[in-house]
Amino acid sequence: MSETPFEADLSDIRVMEAVLPGKRPSQINVVNVAASIRPNKFVIEGGDDTPTVMPRTAYQLVYDDATVMLDSGLDKATHDSFSDGVEEPYDMDAFVQLKSALDQARLIIFTHYHADHVAGVLTAENFDLLASKTIVTRNTADFLVHRPHRPHLQISENQAARFIELDYQKYYPVAPGIVMIKSPGHSPDSQMVYIRLDTGKEYLHAVDSAWNMQNIVQVRGKAAPWVKEDKAAIMGQLRWLNNFLKTEPDITVLVTHDDTRLKEVTADGSVGSKLAL
Repeated sequence: MSETPFEADLSDIRVMEAVLPGKRPSQINVVNVAASIRPNKFVIEGGDDTPTVMPRTAYQLVYDDATVMLDSGLDKATHDSFSDGVEEPYDMDAFVQLKSALDQARLIIFTHYHADHVAGVLTAENFDLLASKTIVTRNTADFLVHRPHRPHLQISENQAARFIELDYQKYYPVAPGIVMIKSPGHSPDSQMVYIRLDTGKEYLHAVDSAWNMQNIVQVRGKAAPWVKEDKAAIMGQLRWLNNFLKTEPDITVLVTHDDTRLKEVTADGSVGSKLAL
């Protein structure tokens, strides 16, 4: 399979992380609002028919005086749109908690335009307020207006103008301790996220470059027929992430849709399992 090399230099990212003044976050938390159940063979190339739980998550960075949300989860109607009429797990209490966290956040960051990452904001009754504190790239805004992941999530140019829109070449420090890393492949606007807490603990959130840690460990991409990725770019990112696991064992790697990994990082305390409200 062809492979486009992915390049991201941790030393450069660390320099970028230190650019913005202010104290770094003290904690990273996660909320799991729903899950899709898919055969493993769709999650990872060469897998079998074993059902694989794919949680739908959003992360929260907790500062002394504010919080920042990484992505916004999704409402039940949007979740149901993924399952072709099959009822799949959805935690309404968790979504209520997520909505409160979005309302209280100082900043919301979209990693890419896919429905399970943006619907929490796009379907909110207070969209205007949430959008005014949501950072999107120019590419993400374009997709939301012209090529939404789900038809019901399409927004107007006027609505898109409410976002905090940015564009950057490689890395972008959005808040103390948070650096966005441009990584198109899963979608043209995809980004990974580097995080450093005030304790010095570091994280790399691969977002959807991998759905499962085994994509990274085995350097095997997804095989879901409905996912339209740049496969060569994804293979390069998986190769880079695999090397990252080996060379940076003290940095916690996160992925969005891996139930086993979610349980590991919440069980060992790397990530809090309850949002700060």
